[in-house]
Order: sequence, then structure tokens, then C-alpha cells
Amino acid sequence: MTATGHTAGGFPAIPPGGLLFGLGIDVIEAARIRRLLERLPKAYARLFSDRERAYCDDFADPFPRYAARFAAKEAVGKALGIGIIGFVWRDIEVLSGGKPLVALHGDVARIAAHLGVTRVEVSLSHTGGMAYAVAAALKEDADG
Repeated sequence: MTATGHTAGGFPAIPPGGLLFGLGIDVIEAARIRRLLERLPKAYARLFSDRERAYCDDFADPFPRYAARFAAKEAVGKALGIGIIGFVWRDIEVLSGGKPLVALHGDVARIAAHLGVTRVEVSLSHTGGMAYAVAAALKEDADG
């Protein structure tokens, strides 16, 4: 890495203290999440934390935000190498208020710690009825 924070090829380097462990991506139609939540209202509490629901419900059309958070949870599962089945959805919490933050809880937090993953970064977007998420699972150092 050069003094400007770029690799020899000129690409931005991962910030210090963040070696890439895994990368995940997901995309979903907001209408699919809308249909699920309208058909199965219990899914709100099963999939999303109180804080996620409060954030999404603060918008006139909450479903693109719900879809982005759902996509983020799938992307985080992929980045950690645990896939999208076999974890409690609320154990991956996507917090907002500017840059989205990921909080890991329960078994997902324990798995991440066992793998040496110290943080997860996400990027979310929604447009044209689609929601997108990319997640990067980062380790503290090569030994972590």
C-alpha cells in the first residue's frame, strides 16, 4: 500500500485494521417483501428488530427499506460464509441514521467471533422497485 492509501495498482486499499474475510451481495424486489409482510404479519418480528421496524415505518413507503435490510442480512450471511439458511434473522441487525451499521447478535455474533471477523460493513441501495446490498466481513489482522 502506498502512502496515499492505494495499492500498487492504484486501487484504494482496505483501511488499516480491516483484512477482507468475505464478501456477500444480494438483490430483492421490494414488492416481494411487501407481499410477504402483508401475507404474514408475524414476519415483521421474525425478520426485523424493533429498531429496524421503527426506522422503516417512519417512511410513507417502508417496503424498499425493509427489502434493503432483508438483502443486507442475506449479504452478511454470505460474507460470513454461513449462507442464508440456519440463522435467526434478527441476529443480523441493520441500523440506520446515515451510514448503515451492522450489529451482530446471538449465534451469528459467536460465529463471526470464532472466524475472527471484527466488523461487517454494508452498502444499501433501492431504486426501481429493487433493493441491493453488499456486505464485507473484515478481520482485525492476518492472525485474527
